[in-house]
Amino acid sequence: MRKSLLEAEQVELRKRELERQIMRDRTEDERKDSAVAKGKLFGDAMRASAIRMGADPIELISFLRNCEQLFAVYDVPASLQAILIRPFLNERARTYLTKLDPQVSGDYTQLKDALLQEFKLSANVYLERFNTCIKSADDTHVSFASKLTRLLDYYLESRHVTT
Repeated sequence: MRKSLLEAEQVELRKRELERQIMRDRTEDERKDSAVAKGKLFGDAMRASAIRMGADPIELISFLRNCEQLFAVYDVPASLQAILIRPFLNERARTYLTKLDPQVSGDYTQLKDALLQEFKLSANVYLERFNTCIKSADDTHVSFASKLTRLLDYYLESRHVTT
């Protein structure tokens, strides 16, 4: 009789331990799925691989393309994209960001459009930059050709030229 009572207590103790472990697992899963945890995870990944936006406004395009590639590689949720690029923006862009409506600054597509508009990056700007681009002494022929190609690509893309 006493032996069966002891076995029953051990079974009950194991059940309680199992229930506690299940609760701990659920809590851990909820913590991992929280926006804060995901933000930290994706933020760490971005810090390890994203480029910083340069001072020249034309570099915004390369910066945004780099970020969009990383978003695709890391499968970053749309809700976190605008937040994750903030530390990599240059000073002028961050200052402009503070003036934006939170709804605009929280949505990557709207933020991208607002930044492009603020920096006045249009087809005419790309064409003017292309036509006035001069090779400096610091530039190699390859880097100068790359700069020209990039400006031409931006111009064609802004004019929606595909062929």
